[in-house]
Amino acid sequence: MLTFLHEFEEQPRWGEISDELYETPAGARIAFFNAENGIWLTANSEGFLHLARIFAELGTRNFGEGYHFHRSEWLKQPAAEGQEVSVEIHNGDWTADA
Repeated sequence: MLTFLHEFEEQPRWGEISDELYETPAGARIAFFNAENGIWLTANSEGFLHLARIFAELGTRNFGEGYHFHRSEWLKQPAAEGQEVSVEIHNGDWTADA
């Protein structure tokens, strides 16, 4: 049985994402890849739970604009050497960036 358990704090903390969230757990499988009809994210249950924990921290912590991290192991079939999946906090004007 899979369980999602994450500690949410009333006051967001400053700093980095929890160290254990930077490493993909042994049983988790996560892959992003380019397909004919767009970008696909595929994961097993443990992979989605791991992503949920990461996104929960990004949503509840007080990270500054532009805080980001990269993961090369999540990218399946990279189009170019050194390509990565990048996750970034963006609170700016979305219409100007489109």
